[in-house]
Amino acid sequence: MGWFQNGGAQATGDPMFEKAAYQSPASSPTKMASGNFPSQKSRPAPRAGSPSPGGSSLFDRYGANDGGGPKALNSQTHTSRLRAQGVKLVCYVNTEVNRGRSSIIHLPEAEDTIEEVLPYIQRQMKLDKRMKYAQKLFTPDGTQVSTFDQLANFANAEIPIIVACGEPFDTTTIPVAMVSFQEHGGGRAAAAQVKHELAERRKKASQLKADQVRAAGHGTNSVAAKSARMAAVEDNRNQAAAMRHEFMENLLLRAAKQEELVRNVRANNEVRKAERDARNARGAQMRAEKYGEVGRAKNHSTHRIYEKQQQMAEANQEKAAKAALIREQKQQAAEFAKAQLAAKRKEEGDARRVSHIKRSVNKADSDESALKSRQNKAMALRSP
Repeated sequence: MGWFQNGGAQATGDPMFEKAAYQSPASSPTKMASGNFPSQKSRPAPRAGSPSPGGSSLFDRYGANDGGGPKALNSQTHTSRLRAQGVKLVCYVNTEVNRGRSSIIHLPEAEDTIEEVLPYIQRQMKLDKRMKYAQKLFTPDGTQVSTFDQLANFANAEIPIIVACGEPFDTTTIPVAMVSFQEHGGGRAAAAQVKHELAERRKKASQLKADQVRAAGHGTNSVAAKSARMAAVEDNRNQAAAMRHEFMENLLLRAAKQEELVRNVRANNEVRKAERDARNARGAQMRAEKYGEVGRAKNHSTHRIYEKQQQMAEANQEKAAKAALIREQKQQAAEFAKAQLAAKRKEEGDARRVSHIKRSVNKADSDESALKSRQNKAMALRSP
């Protein structure tokens, strides 16, 4: 009864369901049944979206209501928290900035040091499959990122991060626009500022060119630009002809100097060769005078040694020839004996075959004579 009378607010204690709670109709008379309690028919059914009597179900606590009361807000997810508070990095691989793709990496809240960030970047960029290992982080202008605070500041300024895998920082693959964006603070504002500066620079260049055309006396009308271009083309043609003339003169001068250099080198080589031959002759004469008798004795002993070595070599050759002759004779004797044995075995085989044939012929003759005798006897018995 208390829940129906108080609208359920006291039972749940939540003001969220004050408007959605059941209100007993005071103006409509209730038909009392036995026991002085309103019957089940007299109670109106709860509307869709209203809490059930008792307020203990999940729908009563978190379900939507039709009264337009306050609703429970959705809690933040890990992804939304990273987007709101986390650090987002735009990473490129060193030496591949101008031809590779960037990787967007959201750093978790738990990783707040460079030592933890490097392995995470390694995993997210899948550098293991390419046999690369992240070791250092750089900005497009070559500044090394050594602390996490620097990394967070660069990420907030939307400055790309170059991941180096042990090799030196390659400045040749960094686009000029990327460096310009970093110099102007990074982000979209830097891109707009760079674009504005380039437009101003082009405008000043156009103004300077127009001033030069007017200063050259071509006028300020529409024909001035054409006249200036024609004059510039003619000037360039004259400069090219002068440069070609100077180039040909330099080629001829260089060829003459090269020929003179070749002649000087050949003359120097001949002089040095003559000096070397004279020096060698003097040295040979001095050595001959210094080592006269000793040298001859040494040469004689050396000659004797060479003779003995030659004699020993000749003796060894003779021994080797005799050994080869003996081996050849033994081999020939063995082959002759083998041939004789084979001939003897062949003769014995022929004799055995001939004797076998003779025995076979004799047996056939005896069988034939025995057959004829039996036939004669049979004929003799048949005749009267």
